[in-house]
Amino acid sequence: MIKKLVTLSLLLLLIGMSITPATSANELDEKLTIVSLGDSITMGWGIDNQDPNTQSPSAFPFLIGNSHNEVLNVSYPGWTSGELLSAVSLDISKEKLQQADVVTLNIGANDLLQAINLQEFIKSGKSLTDPADVAEIQGKVAATSAEITKNLSSIINVIKQETDAPILLYSLYNPFGPDTDPQSISSQLYLVGNLITESVNTSVYNPMASNTGSHYLDSYSAYDGKQAEYIIPEDIHPNKVGQQILADLATAKLLDLFPPVNIVASHPSEEQTSDPVKITIEEIEHLIHLKWLPGEKSVDNFVEEGNLITGNTFEVTENGTYSIYAKTALSESVITLEVKNIVPKVEEPVEEEPDEKEPPVTKPVEKPKDEVAPPKNEGTKPTQPKETVKVKVEKPKQTVVKNGHALPNTATNMYSFLVAGMCLLGVGGGVFITQRKRKIKSSKIE
Repeated sequence: MIKKLVTLSLLLLLIGMSITPATSANELDEKLTIVSLGDSITMGWGIDNQDPNTQSPSAFPFLIGNSHNEVLNVSYPGWTSGELLSAVSLDISKEKLQQADVVTLNIGANDLLQAINLQEFIKSGKSLTDPADVAEIQGKVAATSAEITKNLSSIINVIKQETDAPILLYSLYNPFGPDTDPQSISSQLYLVGNLITESVNTSVYNPMASNTGSHYLDSYSAYDGKQAEYIIPEDIHPNKVGQQILADLATAKLLDLFPPVNIVASHPSEEQTSDPVKITIEEIEHLIHLKWLPGEKSVDNFVEEGNLITGNTFEVTENGTYSIYAKTALSESVITLEVKNIVPKVEEPVEEEPDEKEPPVTKPVEKPKDEVAPPKNEGTKPTQPKETVKVKVEKPKQTVVKNGHALPNTATNMYSFLVAGMCLLGVGGGVFITQRKRKIKSSKIE
């Protein structure tokens, strides 16, 4: 049982260690959550040849701010304001709205296109120079505008019930550009487009934004005269450049609502210290990157450089100026901070240890002379001890042989023993020979 509990504890510890870094990384890489409501324009129709059910990553909601957005889509090609109202009222759409940081609303163009049917208007040969034709268009626009107003009001009410996020309401742009030939079809379409969009923006979208606390984005003025640059050829949908223009309108408005990132950094004390100084940055919403560099730097310096700051703190070990860079979902900024209270550490001198290879220095040995014991005669004064004399101990010189190898230190003693042995052998031999001769001589006499 104990083994099982230990194993379980280790598993929980490992799981906790693996989860914690991921959570920290997400906190430093927050995205702006945008709920996009609209039609084919919001879907990015015609840009990437994508599936009609898939929103293009080049659509303007993805490009707002620093293009670091999580887009929750409630739009579809061909939707009118009534169809969007039905879609936004669903529970799945309300759940998305509850997560919103920003809501974009771009709807109504299909209402007008279906009501007027421009293709039939052009094919029928009608002209804006005829007052009756103009009055016919104006009547259809007025009726459709009333319907758009009612649906827009209901859509915004649903949004406000689910979120306090700002609502960015786009006006209608004229998809038809001007032409130098006033009699051309292009010129006719441009005039019809201006007649419709100017009327609807003035009577519907601008007042709707003011009355509901939404924020009016004037895409009509941004596109006017630049349709050739912003619209897909022979189409009414924005190209990638046009989508970026719509995104820029939203970014500019959000920067009005939420000023550029304000970096507040400090270090805790101005007292002198020899330890590293910790610099702390106050929490920043929707933070993407937080970096630092030594010296006075600009935003451009941090495009490919910079030391990543985690946990909103970093340490420096030297005095000087430091630049701190922050990039959020909407903007980026740099501030500088000066550190001047670091003093170098005073290192204590280190005593050098003697080299172990060098032999210790020995002093000459002083050997005192023998002291003479004082005489037993009590009447005499004790003799003074003699002064000690230094005795120099000389080592025996090593025998050196010019030819051959040097003899070892024991060669002298061995040689003496060898000579003595030979002498004894000679004496013994002589005695033996003398005794031998005496025995022979005595045997002959007998």
